[in-house]
Formats: sequence, C-alpha cells, structure tokens
Amino acid sequence: NTWRPELVIDGDMYTSIAVKQEAPLVPAGSTELRPHRMAVGLYDITGGKIVRRKRIELDVAGAITLVPELAGEKTADLVVLNDGDLSYGKLRFDDRSIATLKGHLGTIEDSLTRALAWSAVWDMTRDGELAASDYVPMVLNALAHETDVAVVATQMLQLGTAVELYAADKNREVLRATLADGVEKLLDSAPAGSDMQLQYVRSFASTAKSPAQVSKVRDILDGKLAGVTVDANLRWTLLNSLVERGAATVAEVEAELANDKSADGEKAAAFGRAVGPDAATKAAAWELATAKEISNHIQIQTIQGFNRASQRELTAAYADKYFDLILNYWTSHTYEFASNIALLAFPSYQVSDATMKKVEGWLSGAGKDAPNGLRRIVSEQRDALARALKAQAKDA
Repeated sequence: NTWRPELVIDGDMYTSIAVKQEAPLVPAGSTELRPHRMAVGLYDITGGKIVRRKRIELDVAGAITLVPELAGEKTADLVVLNDGDLSYGKLRFDDRSIATLKGHLGTIEDSLTRALAWSAVWDMTRDGELAASDYVPMVLNALAHETDVAVVATQMLQLGTAVELYAADKNREVLRATLADGVEKLLDSAPAGSDMQLQYVRSFASTAKSPAQVSKVRDILDGKLAGVTVDANLRWTLLNSLVERGAATVAEVEAELANDKSADGEKAAAFGRAVGPDAATKAAAWELATAKEISNHIQIQTIQGFNRASQRELTAAYADKYFDLILNYWTSHTYEFASNIALLAFPSYQVSDATMKKVEGWLSGAGKDAPNGLRRIVSEQRDALARALKAQAKDA
C-alpha cells in the first residue's frame, strides 16, 4: 500500500490531517487496503536541524484515516507518515515537506527518520512522482551532512541511475554537470585518508565531466591527492574512467595489465578494452562478447564496458542486434553465458517508446514461445524501461 498525507490548512495551522491509503499497483486491479499500526510525526526546522515536535500513534485502516489529535497544530515543515517505521508500505511526502527536504534532508536529527526520508524520496523518484531534477540536488545537498560510508555508496549509485535513466533527455547534460560538480565538492571536503575520501574518489572518477575534472582524475591516478593510496584496484577504476572519456588509451590498459596479471587485472583490462568512446571499440566488444569463446567473467566485463550510459548514442544501433540474437544465443549456450547477454546487453539506456515497441514486439512475436528464463529476464527489463519512461516524463 501507498500512504499519502491529506492536509487541510487554514492560515498557519491544520484543520485536519489524515492518512490516505492506496491499493498496490501490482497485481493490476488490486483493491486491497490493509490495516496498519503507524505513527504520524510533525517536524520543524530548529537551529538548522529538523527535529520532531509531536508524534501520534494510531491504527490506519481503509482509504482515509483521520488523525484528530493533530487538528489545530501549527503547520509543520515536515510531515512523516509511518514515523518510527512501525509498518510496511510506500511512504509519500506533501509538497511543503519536499521543499523542506530539498534543503534539510541531511539535517534530520533522528537517524531512523532520516533513513525513512532517504528511502522515500528515492522511491518517489523511481515511481515518477519526484523529478530527477529535484532529486539530484536534494541528495547532493544532504550528503554534505552524511557520515555513513555505506549510505553514501548507496546514494551515489542511485544518483547515477537518476541522472542516466530517470532524467529527461533535455535535462541530462545539466544534471550530469550538477552531479560531477557536487561529487567534486564532496571529495574536496572529505578528510584526507578517510574511508569517505576513498568513496568519493571512486564516485568522482565515475562522474567527472569537465576537462578540468578529467584532468583531476589523471592527477589522482598519478598519486597527487593527499591521503589517497592508489592500489591496484583503484588504479584500474581511475584508468578505465579515463579510457571511457577518451582521456587514456587501450595501450595504457595493456601496460597496466602487464603490471597486474591477477584475475582482477584480467577482468579490469577486459572492461577497459570495451569502454572506449568509438564505434570500432564497440563493434569489437560486441563481437567478443557474443561470438567468441571467452570466460564467463571476461564476457561480463566486456558487456559492461560496452553498455555505458554516457555512450548511448554509440550503442543505439545494437538494440536490433540484441533482439535478433538473444533467442538463438540462449538455446545454444549455457545459462551463465546466455543470461549475461540477455540481462547486461539489453539496450537499457535506449529509453524511448521505440525501444518499448521492440521489447513488446519480441515478447509477443519471436520470443512468444521462448524459454521461461529468457522471457523473465526480458520482461523484467521491460518493466525497468517502463519505469524509466514514466520517470523521464515526470522530469520533462
């Protein structure tokens, strides 16, 4: 179920507050509204932090449940349904609360409430209810206050998805620059030698956009950032990010491999050979991954190097190749190899109605009687594509 606050405001106080409950979207046509034990919290900005003013615990059932104890309360900066995380459902915020979170998500004093907010704003973005153009600066602002490296790592992955899959085409370049600038600022403010600095080094390498930022990645690779020990794993991350941006060559990849003959080195080199921003590199990577005898791990790295968000124009022509290939490939290869191609080579960054038509055309045509495992993978990718289309429409 999804919960939304229903707020009636007169002047600067609430006439009424209610919890509106909506049925799940899946399965289609569902009307089930479950009973829940939850709390509703009112929060205010106080001394630069968001602190709880009042909390009422109650039973929620049906489509609308009034919270009479909160009638007459002064309008809050943030209204949190399911305060304390007592029940299970999808949490939504009202417009005033979203405006508060844009500037203060990272300053929510209670760690559990902050975690609920992190989760809810991401869920709203995934569901096309919060624009990526609002989500990205909101999260970057909040990360300046975050001290948990695991939280930062998760948010960086979600920021990348928001920019590359959920942003409208017309907004993506601006958001890429916003993300790169924001991560650089976070990197510059991280304590030297800390785990947080290392996390932001990796994030910066994956988001660097301007020539100055790409040059900075090269400086970090050359050991010029105080506090950062560039071990073999980090060297590969930095070098391959430069290759992806056309700022390093495959010759450098091969030279790095000569110094790191480990299994991890072999995999990183396979990624590096496939990630270059030119058509010949993409053609060679596709051929290697789909038509050559290579190991499972090398195949994975090759496909991941091939299918890059920043290079979607280069790989657009491979959408038809994918649908022409996958059924025969599935029936002629082991599950591991076939599922790698079906999942990782899917044209996930070609977010358009035309791609959706290709997917649905395959599911109802050539893939109608395909093995269940293959149909499941393609169907799940179709769902991800539909989610991205909805999110991009919101952002537009």
